[in-house]
Amino acid sequence: MRRIHRRWGVTALGLAVCAVTALAGGRLVAARGPHEVGEKLLLDNARVAVYEFTFPPGFRGEEHAAVADEFAYVLDGEFAVVTRGQGKRVVGKGGLEYARRGTVHRSLNEGRRPARVLVVLLKEP
Repeated sequence: MRRIHRRWGVTALGLAVCAVTALAGGRLVAARGPHEVGEKLLLDNARVAVYEFTFPPGFRGEEHAAVADEFAYVLDGEFAVVTRGQGKRVVGKGGLEYARRGTVHRSLNEGRRPARVLVVLLKEP
């Protein structure tokens, strides 16, 4: 999602989340090797950006403010979202997480398997 932040002219505090982000949230650029985050852009137009992210086990995104309304749907595995003022929520396969634009949060994969997450960012008209 780091690229999304740049594209929208916002300084990245962490991952793009594409994120919800990420939500998918935090920094997607992890060290090379087993902790590298997979990122696949599925759709990007004037209204929406859709990404598929694969967060490796041990992934710890940095806290950031959502640059858009973010929806994160877990395709496989599970990951946690830590939202400032609300605590941590673990989201499993088939689960959905939402972060309103400006929500400060970060993502973690504390599991032993990669987590595949579909992240939808709603752009302002």
